[in-house]
Amino acid sequence: MLVALSGGPDSTALLAALAAIRDAGQLAAVSAVHVDHGLRPGSAEDGEFAARTCQRLEVPFSTTRVQVPKGNVQAEARRVRYAALALAAGRAGASRIATGHTLSDQAETVLMRLLRGAGSRGLSGVPPRRGVVIRPLIDRSRSEVLAFLAAQGLPWREDPTNASPRFARNRVRHEILPVLSRLAPAADRALARAADLLRADERALSALARACAPGGAVEAGRLLAEPAAVRRRVIRRLWRRAEPSSGELTAAHVQAVLARLRRPGPWRLSLPGRVEAVCRYGRLELRGAEGEVRGAIAPVELPGPGEYAVPERAALVFVSAGRPDLLPWPLLLRTRRPGDRFRPEGGTGGKKLKAWLIDRKVPRERRDALLVVAAGSAVLAVPELGVRAQQVGSGGAGLDVRIRTSGAGGRPHCKGGAGLL
Repeated sequence: MLVALSGGPDSTALLAALAAIRDAGQLAAVSAVHVDHGLRPGSAEDGEFAARTCQRLEVPFSTTRVQVPKGNVQAEARRVRYAALALAAGRAGASRIATGHTLSDQAETVLMRLLRGAGSRGLSGVPPRRGVVIRPLIDRSRSEVLAFLAAQGLPWREDPTNASPRFARNRVRHEILPVLSRLAPAADRALARAADLLRADERALSALARACAPGGAVEAGRLLAEPAAVRRRVIRRLWRRAEPSSGELTAAHVQAVLARLRRPGPWRLSLPGRVEAVCRYGRLELRGAEGEVRGAIAPVELPGPGEYAVPERAALVFVSAGRPDLLPWPLLLRTRRPGDRFRPEGGTGGKKLKAWLIDRKVPRERRDALLVVAAGSAVLAVPELGVRAQQVGSGGAGLDVRIRTSGAGGRPHCKGGAGLL
């Protein structure tokens, strides 16, 4: 167990409790790390105090200093702190990172999010566990923490910024919660219980959203048939899967996507984090703004059967033919061009490749990126779609084109292979 030790009362009590569990033989090992954000004078003294506490409790200790980027100070500090904790856990060989969040922190979090108009996901508060991070004191109040420290004879340090009205959490802690506690003495526990109930509801609704959209896209009709609560979660789920570069998806963004979903015809909408929502052929997809657009490649001349590199795609193309003498070498491997024509297998005549791809509901950006094998404007194969051209001549030439790229985990895999002439 790695303890995030600030030197304040909550993390000091957590460290002492886990050290006692370790001494009782119920925990293999406990270590601690102090993260110095360098945001105020004297912050190094907190690390020195934390080191003395660890020495007293016979807990291995380390300290690390981080640089907090500009922006929302508390949010950025939290982000770099958890990154530092993950690195420290790796160095210590810890399988869990324990933080000192208490029931009082939970109540403050729920109140702050309630004032922002959060839904059940936000109001479910701080989870007792998220991944390797655990919060063993999440059901213990700050008054219980202080009583425990007094009984143990353990000192702690107070962060002076915790009293500053500059931060909204401090105003909730010192102004709002005391008023609520006078109205209801167990207000903090009531708020924490509400968070527990909402967390269970959120898990159930999130499971329905996963079932509705297990991948990166969803049929518009199916999504519209779901309850509003599930629809909203599907949009947020698709946005997260699109790996946004930054920003926050607000309720207004979600509503904008759902409102557009009822419109006929294709559309697209820009979202935070360089993500866009695209709806075509009744299918909604959220993806990075770059999408799947890979652009044209420098044409690769194919003088005959063999292996050819496509550097722009980090791919190898394998070309073979049963009757090479029936083909008009050299052929070209390229992306499609205006005027390209294709005679699909089983068709009664040729048609423009663009029209054929539209009929097959191939999205425009994928149409523009598809590789084709052509002789002039006659397309002989579209290997990435695994399609066959109409055979010509006696017995056909038996053209076979396979594209090998790096797949998941960097493993090569072949695409196509059915593009035969």
